[in-house]
Amino acid sequence: MQNKITLITPPDFYENGNLSILLIGMSDIEQDIVSQWLGKNDINRDINIYTYQGENNVEWFLYALGRSDFKYINLDNEDPITNVMTSYIASRPEVYYHSENKDIVKLISYLNNNSVNNIEEFFERIFNDK
Repeated sequence: MQNKITLITPPDFYENGNLSILLIGMSDIEQDIVSQWLGKNDINRDINIYTYQGENNVEWFLYALGRSDFKYINLDNEDPITNVMTSYIASRPEVYYHSENKDIVKLISYLNNNSVNNIEEFFERIFNDK
């Protein structure tokens, strides 16, 4: 049986007991990597994937942030809402982050030690650590 992956974007909400993942500020390359990773790995459960790309819907974003079991943020994104809220996001439980800028990684590490080298490492860690 094929497991179900539900993609949720603003302004939609979705309530169920599935594992939920929030992906924030992904690049086009990261989006492709996620699709490929999910296609080639056997995930033995249904999952919800919330994606936030800087839409002007802060209420939805805060809901998804609170609702999701795991969160990934690309700190190199250009979204002003995400950039203003980075320290709040990083202080939340189960948040993983990536930046090519080592100074940003060092700064955020004072709040959160879940730095990953890329989005693929994020998925490997959350699914292989379970």
